[in-house]
Amino acid sequence: MTTSALETGPPFCSNTMLGYHHTSLNLFEAFERYQDQLDANNLLKLSPVEPHYTVNAYKGSEHIWEDWAYDNDELVSLKQIATESGYTVTVEKLNNN
Repeated sequence: MTTSALETGPPFCSNTMLGYHHTSLNLFEAFERYQDQLDANNLLKLSPVEPHYTVNAYKGSEHIWEDWAYDNDELVSLKQIATESGYTVTVEKLNNN
């Protein structure tokens, strides 16, 4: 009895390729389950970070730039940059609730 190509399937669908396909699907489904678990536990959500200070630099009465400092180290850095550039600095502490 002769077997036709329709009964055996195309030659590229070997067990190796089907095994790779099923392994890929299993890995993808495991990844999706892990992502869902992270989402359910709020591990993918970042809490918003609010700035603590607004720093303004002036040359005379001309406003040159404004930037926000999120912590004391950044505040010190911005003040140093402005001072070294010859600007006058004003710092406003923001009211974060």
